[in-house]
Amino acid sequence: MCIVTDIIVKQMKYFYFKGFKIFGTFVLIFLVLLSCKKGKNEGPNGPGNTVTSPYEDPVWHPAGNIIGFNYTPLSEIIYYPGGMNQIFKPDSTGFWLVNSDGTAQRRMLPYKLLKPKWSPDGKWIATSIEGQIFKIPFDGEKFDEEGKIMLTSTGRNFNPSWSPDGEWIAYDSNADSPSGYFIWKMDKNGNLKRRILYTPTDGSKRSPSWSNDSRIIYLGQEIFSMDTAGNDVKKLISTSFQIQSPKVSSHGGVIGFISVNAFIGDNLQLYIADQNGGNLKKLSTSGVWEFSWSPSGRIVYQSFDGKTLDKTKGTLWTMDADGNNKKPLTYNTFKITK
Repeated sequence: MCIVTDIIVKQMKYFYFKGFKIFGTFVLIFLVLLSCKKGKNEGPNGPGNTVTSPYEDPVWHPAGNIIGFNYTPLSEIIYYPGGMNQIFKPDSTGFWLVNSDGTAQRRMLPYKLLKPKWSPDGKWIATSIEGQIFKIPFDGEKFDEEGKIMLTSTGRNFNPSWSPDGEWIAYDSNADSPSGYFIWKMDKNGNLKRRILYTPTDGSKRSPSWSNDSRIIYLGQEIFSMDTAGNDVKKLISTSFQIQSPKVSSHGGVIGFISVNAFIGDNLQLYIADQNGGNLKKLSTSGVWEFSWSPSGRIVYQSFDGKTLDKTKGTLWTMDADGNNKKPLTYNTFKITK
């Protein structure tokens, strides 16, 4: 799958459009075909086409001193009448680390990690690779690929989330329901797997985030919470627009999520609310495609609007939990040819 296609699929498959699922499928197929016309390492940007962000999926380490992310360096943008091509460096694609002050950016793995999550002690990172969940040991400086452990083997499994004590992992899976995804959990070694949410209506349930020892939030068409046995389901945040990536902060129980009002032409933006769904606040205005909480409550996010790239657009930024003190963490450096 070409790089642009990979990005489109990752961003589209977590969106929920009420009443527009069939239309969304045709749009996705059209974008996939369009994105691959220019070749493996190019992304066309003619009118209505998709620009690809070099930086993706930031995740803040629980020690607070490093941030992981997926990255494919962009070397050149070639403009031509009616559009442009993005030329990437696929031999540098992978999972990278950067210090939380923006220094010492370095590649750690030669492949990307889909929606990665650190264990609470920071000694493992969980991710989905080709539809199965793995965990990879991390000693604070490097990953041990030989120690990588496959935790699931049935169905397709995504979005791992560690319990606060590090003993359990919640995730979404279609292991017993090929037509949809539901919330499962297993112990940290991949044992005791069981589906914990049996809600027959309103489609798939995805993207669990462990909020404390007794509650898990997850994404349906809105954001819900439940106890760790799948009972006491409560609707927290309701919106008629698409939602993705709900995550609970470890410092104060604040829920962050990404949403968009497509009917007014808005970009994906970052919002927060308290754990009961109240005090909803929009933190961004320039586009956010993914984010992660620091242990102290700061936020690292992928600043991107899907349309433009420059030195700081399509890169990683940080901000305070209230949306203040925004500043770039990483930068794009690429040649422009016209």
